[in-house]
Amino acid sequence: MLPEFLIAQKLLLLALTINLTDLALKLRTNKNKLATSRLGTNKDMGRLRGTDGLILSKDFQLNFKKTLEGVCVIGPPGEGKTTSIFLPNLLSNHLPVCSIVIADPKGEQYELTSEYQRSINRTPILFEPLGDNAKYNPLDHCNNFTEIRDLAQSLIQNGDLSITQATGKSSGGADWLAMATPLLTAALLENKTISQAIKFLINSTPDQLIEKLGKSNNEDTREQLRIFLSSSGSPKTMSSILSTLLTNLQLFTDHKIINNTSKSDFAPTDLRKGPIALFIKYDEAKSNYLAPFLSIFYSQLIEKIMYCEGIPVLFFLEELQNVGKISNFPQIAATGRSKEVGFLVCLQNLVKLHDIYGKNNAITILNALKCKCILPSISDLEALEYISNLCGDKEVPTESTSGDKKTRSITTRKMFTADEVRRIEDNKILLICHNKLPVLHEQNTYYNQKKYTDNIIKI
Repeated sequence: MLPEFLIAQKLLLLALTINLTDLALKLRTNKNKLATSRLGTNKDMGRLRGTDGLILSKDFQLNFKKTLEGVCVIGPPGEGKTTSIFLPNLLSNHLPVCSIVIADPKGEQYELTSEYQRSINRTPILFEPLGDNAKYNPLDHCNNFTEIRDLAQSLIQNGDLSITQATGKSSGGADWLAMATPLLTAALLENKTISQAIKFLINSTPDQLIEKLGKSNNEDTREQLRIFLSSSGSPKTMSSILSTLLTNLQLFTDHKIINNTSKSDFAPTDLRKGPIALFIKYDEAKSNYLAPFLSIFYSQLIEKIMYCEGIPVLFFLEELQNVGKISNFPQIAATGRSKEVGFLVCLQNLVKLHDIYGKNNAITILNALKCKCILPSISDLEALEYISNLCGDKEVPTESTSGDKKTRSITTRKMFTADEVRRIEDNKILLICHNKLPVLHEQNTYYNQKKYTDNIIKI
C-alpha cells in the first residue's frame, strides 16, 4: 500500500495534467481562429464571483478580494450609476466589516441610506464643505514639515487647475506657481488653518511678510522664506507671485469654508478603527469652485488611510473628474489592494480625466481599476473607442457571389463597435472585468426591488 503522501502527490499530478490538457485543447481550438472574443456568461467570470464584494448587476457580484482591485463605471448622467450601483450596495449588508467613503454630490445617498448604515453598525458622518455639518481641518492632520509642504503644493496646483478648467487659461506659469509654494508653506507653518494662512497673506504687505516670517521661531518657516526670496527676485515679481497665489486660493476666504475647516470632527485614521460611512456632499454646479479643497481633502484622506492599519476602506468616488487632482492617484489606484483600500470610480468621459491627470496617468488609472462597467448613451468618442478595443474582435462569416459561384470566408470585426457601445440597450450594463470575456447584464436598479426599498429608513 502506497504511503498517503505518494497518493496525494499522484492525485496532484493528475489534476495538473487534466488542467494542462484542457488548456492545450483550448489553445488548439483557438489556434486557427482569426479572433476569439464573444459575449460571456456568468460562468465565464469564474474566480471573480463572490458574495462579499460589490454588486455590479442583477446577475453578478464580485468577491471582496477582487473588489479591492478596483471598479470603474463609465456613463453619462441619468443612466444608472447611482440607482443601479451606489444605492444597491449601500442598501445591502453583504460587505465585510469595513468603512466606506461616499462622494454624494446631491446628498441623495445620505438621505436614503445613512440610517440603514447606522442600523448595520456603520456610523454615518455627513461632511458638507459649504453646509453646516461635520468639520475638517487639513492642517490638523499634517504631522511634519514634508506633509505641510505637500499640502501647499497641492493647494496651488489645484487652485490653478480650477481656474484653467473654468476659464481655459492658467492663472500663472509653472515657474510662478513653483515659486509660490515656499511662501504658502511658510504661511501654513505659522497658522492653524488654511484660511488663516490666506488671511495672513492678504493682510500683509511684502515687507511685512518678510519681517513677520523672517522673525519666526520656526527654522523651517525662515528657510522657506529665504527660498521664496531667492527665487522671486524683485519686489514687483514678489507682488505678482503673491497675487497669483491669492487668486488660486480665494476659495479659502469663503465664510462657509472658513467655518468648516476651523477644526476636525473626525480624522482619516478613524475609518480604520471602526466601520464608518463618510458622505461628502457638495453642489455639483460648484464642484469646480470647490476643487482646490476637495482635491486636498481626498488626497489627505487616502494618504493617511493607506499608511494606517485596521479594517478595509472602500471609496465610492462619483464623478472623479470633478474633485480636482488627487495626489499620486495613479499609483494609489494600482497599489490600494495591498493596503486593503478599494476604489469604485465613476466617470462621465475620459477627456476631462486626461486634462487633469495627463493622458499617460489617466491610462494608468483606468488600467489599475480592473473591472469596467459600461452604461448606455456614452457620447465621448475616446471612451467609445477605448471600450470597443477592450472588448476585442470576433470572427464573422462572409459570403460573396460571382455569377453562379458563391464564396464563403471568415473575417473579423469588433465585438462591439464604438457605435454599438453608444447604443447599449436601456437598463443594461456591459461588464469588462480582468481577463474575462465581456458580459452584458441587466442593471441592478434599486427602486423596483423590495430587498433594497425595504432598507430605506427616512431620516
